[in-house]
Order: sequence, then C-alpha cells, then structure tokens
Amino acid sequence: MAKKIHITMIVGYMAGIVMLASCMREYGTVTLGVNIDNSKDTKVYVEDRIPCWHNNDLIRVNNQTCTTSAALGSSAQITDVVESNHYRAIYPADIVGNVNISNSSSIAVNLPREQQYEVDSHGDQKVKVPMGAYSSNESLTFHNLCSLIKVVVSNRMFDSFILERITVTANSAYLSGQGIASVTGNLNDVISLTSSSSNHDVSLVFPAANRPIIGRGDRDTYIYYIVVPEFVEDEVTITLYSQGECASFEKRESLQHNGMAQVSLTVERWDGDVEGELQGLFSVSATKQVRFSQGNLQYQANTNTWRFAERQWDYVGTQTADLGGHFGGTVSGSDNCNVSSTYSGWIDLFGWGTSSWSSNAVCYQPWSTSTTYSDYYPNGYSPSGLTGTYVEADWAWHNAISNGGNATHLWRTLTTDEWGYLLVTRPNARVKRGTGNIEGVNGLILLPDSWTLPSGCSFRAGSYTWTDNSYSMFQWAQMEANGAVFLPAAGFRWGTGVHDVGYSGCYWSSTSSAYGNSCYAYAVDFYSGTVYSSNNCYLENGNSVRPVRENDW
Repeated sequence: MAKKIHITMIVGYMAGIVMLASCMREYGTVTLGVNIDNSKDTKVYVEDRIPCWHNNDLIRVNNQTCTTSAALGSSAQITDVVESNHYRAIYPADIVGNVNISNSSSIAVNLPREQQYEVDSHGDQKVKVPMGAYSSNESLTFHNLCSLIKVVVSNRMFDSFILERITVTANSAYLSGQGIASVTGNLNDVISLTSSSSNHDVSLVFPAANRPIIGRGDRDTYIYYIVVPEFVEDEVTITLYSQGECASFEKRESLQHNGMAQVSLTVERWDGDVEGELQGLFSVSATKQVRFSQGNLQYQANTNTWRFAERQWDYVGTQTADLGGHFGGTVSGSDNCNVSSTYSGWIDLFGWGTSSWSSNAVCYQPWSTSTTYSDYYPNGYSPSGLTGTYVEADWAWHNAISNGGNATHLWRTLTTDEWGYLLVTRPNARVKRGTGNIEGVNGLILLPDSWTLPSGCSFRAGSYTWTDNSYSMFQWAQMEANGAVFLPAAGFRWGTGVHDVGYSGCYWSSTSSAYGNSCYAYAVDFYSGTVYSSNNCYLENGNSVRPVRENDW
C-alpha cells in the first residue's frame, strides 16, 4: 500500500534550504515540526530568512517524483509514495532526472549552468538549494548538498540599468555541470562535480518579465543568491549583463567557499589616485603621459563651485536641436545662454582665461560674455598663454574642483603641442581616434596608448560620421574601463548665444596664437568629418575645457 511520507528540514546556524521566505508557516494537515539546531553547521547561511517548502515543490524519492502539498513552512508532506524499507530523496527532482535513486548513496546529478530567477509571494528570491535525505522510516530529514554565493550589487554610475543575468566564473573550480551527489542522511553529504563534464561558470538568469531595475543611490543595494557546489579557495569573477550586453562590471575575489560566500560588486568608475581621474594613459609628448578627467569642466556662479561633468558624454548645452543647424543659430533654452554672476544653474562654455583669477584682463570671470577679444588678454594689453606667469588663468589649475580632489593645482589644460602630439604624432595616433556617439550624444573618441578592444564592442578609426561608432552606455562602460575617452560635441558660445550643439566640439588649449593674431588662441575643433588638432579660435568664444593630470604627479 502507499504510505504518506513526511519531510522535515534541519537547518543549523548557517542555514538555508530549498526556497526561502521571510516567515515560517505550516503548510498541511500533518506537520512533523522544524528542528533548527544552532550547534551544527549545515553549510548555508541566508541571514534572517527561514527556509520553507512551497506548494508543488518536486522531490525525487526512490523511483518516483513527488510533489509537496502543505502550507508554507519548514515541514511538508508528500502522498502516494510507493512503500519501501528505505527512502532516499533529492530536491529539486530535476537535477536527478527520471531514474531510480534508491539503491546507491552515490547518485548522478546535473547542476544547471543557468539558474532561473524566481520570487515567492513575499517578493523574496526563491533559492533552490539542492538537498538530500535518507531514512528507513516515514520521516525524511533533508540536509544541504551545495552552498551559495551571495552577490550584492550597487550602482554608482548610471541613472539605472536593467539586469539580465549575473555570471560567476571560477579560476579552477567547477560550478555547474555533471557530478555525484552523496546521499547518506548526514551533514557531510555534498555534490561533487566531475571535471570531464562540468563548467567553471554558472549564471543567475532573470526572465524578461521579471528583470530588476538597478537604481542609482549611495545606499541602494540589491542582493541575489547563486547556488554552487562546495569548493576550496579559488578566485572568482562576478560579471553583470544588461539587456544582452556585457556591462563589464566585474569583481575578482578569492573565496574560501564552504557555506555562503559573499561578494559585493559596485558599478562605478576606476578609483584613481585623485577623484575624477579616468584610467587610460595618453602620451602628450615623447616623455609625458596624462589621464583625462571624468567629464568636461562645469561651473555654478551663485555658489562659486567648479566640478567635472558626471559622465563623459554629459554637457550643459541643450536638450533640443540647434535651431540654426550646422555653423549657425542660437539655442535659446540652453543653460549656457543664462550665464551671469548670480546664475544658479551650471555652465560649461568658457571664454579665454576666465578662471576667476584677477589677471588684469577686463574679462576674467567664468560668466564673462563680452564679444571683444581684447577684453580677455590676461596681462591686459596683449594675448598671452595660460602657462608660466599666467598659469593661474588656466581654469583647471587655479580652482579646486569639488569632485576632482577639491584642491587647487591638481589639474591643467593641455598645450596645443600636447594636443597635437596626442592626436597626430604619438604612435598609432590616427588609428586611436574616431568620431561616434554614446546614446545618441555625438563626440570625439580617443583611445589610450595601451588599448584592448573589449569583447562585443567595435571601433572604426577616423572621422567620417557620428554613426561610425555608436555605443550604448553599457558598451561605453566597457570602452571606458579599457581607457577610452569621449569628448562630447558641446558646441560653442558667442556672447549669450550658443551654437552648434551636437554638431561640433571646440576644446581650449592653454596656448595663445603664435602668429601675431591678437584675437586668437589655439583649440581642438572637430566635426563629424574633420578633426583640427591646432586651430585658431577667437578669445571671446565660450569653449569646452577638458582637464588632465600628468601621470607622474
């Protein structure tokens, strides 16, 4: 006759069996009760969440697959089990397959390479930790056969992103595939994978209808659990994927993994010697390398605050099209149009030498809008470069940048010779630049001296069209992680009119014209088809500034 078999889970202080919920409730008419033994280590610890069976959990018992039928809780029951003098069981049933497991304590199993993310009625992740049980009576006590990796995700870089999968890759340990489950009914039971048919990686996959949105915030964290077999100390890499694109957010860490190991992964920029410094090294002479700032220089007049743009492709400009088209028109809604000594918004287009240092120029404040070029002479009577005697007129050198180390004399503007070496003279210079766009924002892409193209990305050198190199913010994260720099086509300002936003970029050097042209200084100009490494630019123009730091500072 068929017997009714009751199932009990025992969980020690490092507990975590089957699917997890935030409370324990009875789930049936017959309950054997839960026995939490805090003196025993059952390998898996899942904070304050109590392990529970759920309705219709599938368990392989001897030669049949059985279904739980009880209220949510640590005890459940399964019915219509064929009577036997002993019962050997594995959960979940699908890691075993449709085979008889009653006659051997060593059972062939398969740990899936892709684990599907599910949530319970409380919104918690269902963590299906494989378990085994053996008994000669109708009470089965399950023990864990595997362990967990807890992944804590934080976002400090993007407004938000949609998480598609998390992949754990071990250096030498096997994390998924075929192996043997030892099921003898004691705490030493484990699953061991075989090298000939196993993988060094395992992924938690989020179904399209249930992909989490990873919001941005200093305190927001998102926690996920991935089932893995036990392994000795090894180095693992955690990689996030978003919408099918590798976000290239990786964390490598050595884990002694015999229970639940935790790794935290924060999506953020490279942590340089000084805040705001990007990773890539760029030669600007035969003996000198620099690192660029994380974004263009910005200024807020009413608080006298300087900062870097938060992202490389950010600029104040405008969110609407340039009304006059290429080489013309004024964008009336731009913040740069509202430049004034009391303006509470941000500006990022600056006249020549307007660092706020009193250089004897008529116009030396960042909000200066005069269209008379001689008003910008640092010495008051003739053009001068922003080096040597007048180095304090350099916007980046003179000012403490709030998110760039917040101290003076940390950053500077490249000279025209340095721009020229970077864009033309350094080895492979012409194949390490190209026009493109990030999320539709047009600009110039610069590759560092040492460069490896990330997997899944492409790059076409040269200046052709803005669409030659198109990147999502996640693809660009990969490019930036490998050192790439992006200069957005932020246009230029003339008086209080802003022009060419999205059509051209004009970036100051710290060098004034060497040809007696008293109305000019040198700048880098670029359009969709052309890059000028050394171009005369009117002193009264409001241009972009992208600071650098020398590598040996």
